[in-house]
Amino acid sequence: MINTIENTEGALAIEDIIPSFVGEVQNSIPKSNFLKRIELTERDLKIIEFILEMKFSSKEDVFQKFFKLTRSNHESKSLAWARKRLSQLEKAKFLKSEYNFGCSTRYFAVTFKGYYVLKNFQPEKNWIKPIGGMDIRTFDHDEKIIKIRLQLESTKKITSWLSDRKLRCFPELAGGLTGGYVPDGIYTMPDGTNIAFELEIALKGKDKYREKIRKYICLLKSSGSEKPFSKVHFVYAKDIVGKHLMRETKLYPELFTIESLANYQPLQTNINLTRKG
Repeated sequence: MINTIENTEGALAIEDIIPSFVGEVQNSIPKSNFLKRIELTERDLKIIEFILEMKFSSKEDVFQKFFKLTRSNHESKSLAWARKRLSQLEKAKFLKSEYNFGCSTRYFAVTFKGYYVLKNFQPEKNWIKPIGGMDIRTFDHDEKIIKIRLQLESTKKITSWLSDRKLRCFPELAGGLTGGYVPDGIYTMPDGTNIAFELEIALKGKDKYREKIRKYICLLKSSGSEKPFSKVHFVYAKDIVGKHLMRETKLYPELFTIESLANYQPLQTNINLTRKG
């Protein structure tokens, strides 16, 4: 049986322990890859899956999603336990980290060892492979999506999220949309409604917005098979982009929600940030 690691706040306590998992992982991965043994909990697997889906994550992101509430349902006041567990997962080579693009924040990504752990535990699930490295061209966009997802989840507005990485690997999940027409995510609301999510932080040509919106309208208005989502949620960073989106979607208010990124303020956390990394 896999052990758990507890702290005084109970933030790392896991009720559902995964039996015989370490042995299964060891049998599926060459022994030379096991530079450091670690006993994995269910939460560890969820952390690895979250980071894999979102490309990368900071310790603050992981804290918000997995460590903020303790077992006693109180808010944790320190990043210490999140930092410690991420460090252990990195030392065991399930994660890797780097300071990227001149930032003082360290970002974690999943290694192939972490990927094979997930694949071994749930072989029936369609897993996406790890990224080679963070892309400076999309870094700001990707990071903002993580923050928006966390805010929507923390306020109980959504219950699950499919990342654009998953949608690109499995186009059927997005109704066959491919390439630049794949949404940035699809989230599920508490009532079970699926919504496509788009974040627009850069100004593009009007034709690109028009064509993307046309694709969505064609998909949502088409007859036949069940739709992968029933509405599209656009969030824009620049007012001029918002005007373009509102103009192109004004005939179909039932299919689109348009709102400003200003509505998504950084998540406020009462935590100790005294240590770098």
